[in-house]
Amino acid sequence: MEITKKEIQIFRELALNNPETVSKLSETTSTPISYTSTLLRKMRKKGLITQQRNGKEKKPLIADTPHASILRSLILDRPHINLDILANKGTPILATITCQNLRTTDELLEASGVSYRTLWGFMNKAKGMGIIQKNETFTISPRHEYITKFIEAYQSYIHQRKAKEHSVDALVKWGCRNEYLFETKETLNLQRTGISAFQDYGALFFTLRNLYSSVRYKLRLEDHLLNHILSEGKENTLPLLIIWRLYENNLDTEYINKKAYRLKALEITDSIQRYMQSKGKEKPDYLLNWREFTEKYGDYSNE
Repeated sequence: MEITKKEIQIFRELALNNPETVSKLSETTSTPISYTSTLLRKMRKKGLITQQRNGKEKKPLIADTPHASILRSLILDRPHINLDILANKGTPILATITCQNLRTTDELLEASGVSYRTLWGFMNKAKGMGIIQKNETFTISPRHEYITKFIEAYQSYIHQRKAKEHSVDALVKWGCRNEYLFETKETLNLQRTGISAFQDYGALFFTLRNLYSSVRYKLRLEDHLLNHILSEGKENTLPLLIIWRLYENNLDTEYINKKAYRLKALEITDSIQRYMQSKGKEKPDYLLNWREFTEKYGDYSNE
């Protein structure tokens, strides 16, 4: 999901001067026309630009995607911002900070997948610009919420594009960096997860669509529970509660809590654990009352 400095330069030129042809764009950015055409193809895949036939040539235009619109507004409304902060590894690092709770540089280094030297250089620059701040975790400063909005919209676009490569009816339910969850009516040779994987643990729930994970490492039950939360939020909690209850004594709650905190899902996992431990006495509004839950749970257990 990287964006190069040259792509940012070309996008800025399109936003500010709206050149009529690729030739003119090549001239104003001092870029060989063959390389300009290559960059435009890459930018089109990233949802940044589109092209319109203009006589014998194609006129490059800024795409009407949410992230391209945000980036255009950023260039026009805040021309003093050095957008090179988004270039190369900048966007993946910012995406990591946006979608995960990371307390230490080591955690950020592991999660972002960049080298220490790259991260050190980026963080110094971003902190100097006031973009990154650190309290309990690394965050993008509220003063730069437009960067957060761009990162979230761009990441969503990339995940949806990748999901569509697997299935034309794919719908991304959640994503963070290189990992995303998506639904489709099709049966794919990928790992089912969330509610679609619960049948492997003795509870079959009727669904019209299958939920898949993009990751290649083998998912465990705790991952499937978390992925159900990430994809559904506070909706459709009954299947989650049933599986949680069935395997309550065997779940690695330390693993769940650690990963839920990192992926910003700890509120829900905490609520479920308190709900189970108190037998429904501690119940948030989005969970069933205990009697109703135990009646439905009885269909799946020997208790």
